[in-house]
Amino acid sequence: MPILRGLAQIVLVLLAVLLGLLVDVLLLIPGLLLAYFITGTTWQWDGWVPSPQQIPTPWLAMGLAVFATLVPAAVDYLLLRLLRLP
Repeated sequence: MPILRGLAQIVLVLLAVLLGLLVDVLLLIPGLLLAYFITGTTWQWDGWVPSPQQIPTPWLAMGLAVFATLVPAAVDYLLLRLLRLP
């Protein structure tokens, strides 16, 4: 039954990856709020994700995206170090 064991391991890895992606998506909202706070951008709740009240310039939008993605990246780094994964 090594084939079934291998398939079970593949399914477990895929579930772990999906769980990690779900956590990253949920961490984007606090990342966006932190990015808006750091850059002083006014924002509003316009649905599921906070959005700026005025459309930012391209450079500011890029800066907001970098700040927003640093939060999930930092959490992923800490989790990988905590689990001692390469």
